[in-house]
Amino acid sequence: MEERLKGIVLKTIDYKEADKLASIFTLEHGLISAKFTGVKKEKAKLKAFTQPFVFADFILNKSGNLRTVTSASLIDNFSGIIASYEKTICGYIVLDIIRSILPNEKEEQDVFLLTLSALKNIEEKDEKIATIDFILKFINFAGLGLSFDLDNIIYLDKTTGNFTDKKEYNSVQIDKKVYSLIKNINNEVEVIEKNNTFSQALRLLHNILYIKFNVDLKSFEFI
Repeated sequence: MEERLKGIVLKTIDYKEADKLASIFTLEHGLISAKFTGVKKEKAKLKAFTQPFVFADFILNKSGNLRTVTSASLIDNFSGIIASYEKTICGYIVLDIIRSILPNEKEEQDVFLLTLSALKNIEEKDEKIATIDFILKFINFAGLGLSFDLDNIIYLDKTTGNFTDKKEYNSVQIDKKVYSLIKNINNEVEVIEKNNTFSQALRLLHNILYIKFNVDLKSFEFI
């Protein structure tokens, strides 16, 4: 059976002698796996479509649970992301979150559109603000959104991954500047902070993702 799906390549791995297996986030079916045949050969027509960040219109042949990409038409490759080290790191964080947290074969159109918007914002705007904004909205879509109604000493509850004003055995105090930065981005307030505060905010959100989704995302190691 032939399928036509719009999707973003998240990651590929080598498969057999000349093939690759890809994790692709699609508009129509969410997260899927697909095989690219012969793309490790020098003149393979689909070689360029196996790179992360490629957004394309894919034609796939589906046989049982196996999908094979037979042709593709490029929509965007987010070249502005891969041209910058900082933007590349932030872009990979977005891809890593999608690939590691979303279930396979479940339509997630809202998250798909959020991902496209985030990648475009990373490419064209401040990459760290765009990444923090993506993470907050992703958590909201999962029904695990954070509350930002605290003003004094702020703690992170290491059991729930939520902010609290209560100091407990399982809570850790967080820098109020970091909390305020995340809160302002959540509320779409313009922010001007030192780069180190952005990095601290991303590391804090990594901890929150770990608590809420039980995943350790390797892409955050480069922040």
